[in-house]
Amino acid sequence: MANEGSSRIERAVSFVMRLIVSLLLPGWGVAMIVLGLIDGSGWWAITGLTVLAIGVVLFAGGSLVTPFLGGRRFS
Repeated sequence: MANEGSSRIERAVSFVMRLIVSLLLPGWGVAMIVLGLIDGSGWWAITGLTVLAIGVVLFAGGSLVTPFLGGRRFS
């Protein structure tokens, strides 16, 4: 897998990078909701909810979270 034969620092950097990338989509969804509420634009808020929902599903199915939900182990 991605961490085989890696040092402790490389594994830590890999973990942090994957965590940041997996939080980008939910983060953008929250930003869209906030923009929609500030601007009074229902379209931005609804689209933000949709993006947030998709981001949460993808985050929950990612290799960082799956072991905590009872899925396969992080390797």
